[in-house]
Amino acid sequence: MNDESTGGGFLKFLLLLAVAALVFLVLRATGVIHKESTQEEQEPQEQEMVVAKSSGEIVVSEAEWKALQNEVRQLRKEVNQLKADAGKNITAPRQAASSNKPAQQTTQSTSTQAAPTTVTQVTQNDITLANYSHDWLDSNASIAFKNNLAQTVTSISGRMIYYNMKGEMLDYQDFTRNITIEPGMVKSLSLPGYGHDEHYAYYNSKLRYGYEDRKYKVKFELKSYKTK
Repeated sequence: MNDESTGGGFLKFLLLLAVAALVFLVLRATGVIHKESTQEEQEPQEQEMVVAKSSGEIVVSEAEWKALQNEVRQLRKEVNQLKADAGKNITAPRQAASSNKPAQQTTQSTSTQAAPTTVTQVTQNDITLANYSHDWLDSNASIAFKNNLAQTVTSISGRMIYYNMKGEMLDYQDFTRNITIEPGMVKSLSLPGYGHDEHYAYYNSKLRYGYEDRKYKVKFELKSYKTK
């Protein structure tokens, strides 16, 4: 009794297994299982794009396509910038050349203007002291200079040195004066006289009574001059 029930159950299991295999074969034969697998394989490819070329087809993803488009835009911007910079570099030298012309003209015009010349090599005989006068009543001394040059003098820079009658130096005074002296001529100018507050006077000028010892001599040193 038990053997018959066990054998009957085993037969039922085999029968179910055979039915399942038959159903699988029928489904596979009808293409149901194949279609599902192909659909699963094709789903990832829906995100890809096909770029046609003469040699065939190249599959490019959507992200790669966007990246290529961005690179193309960036390259266009760089090319446009390079063109603009090249245009600026071409026009800049022309503007610089045109701006230099007025400067050159100004330099030429200023160089042609006549200006007094300064004599650098000075000799003491170029301009000499012709006369000196200083009375004890006057605060200024009258000094005459002679122009021994062949040009007209327009300015003199020199030094007056004051000595007592023993030849001892008392003081000195530097000066620069604009004065016009034609060649071979003599002209005077005024400078502060030495020791006016102490009643000093030039030894060849009028002395104050009782102050005859307050007299002095002078020496002129020429430093520079201008001519025209």
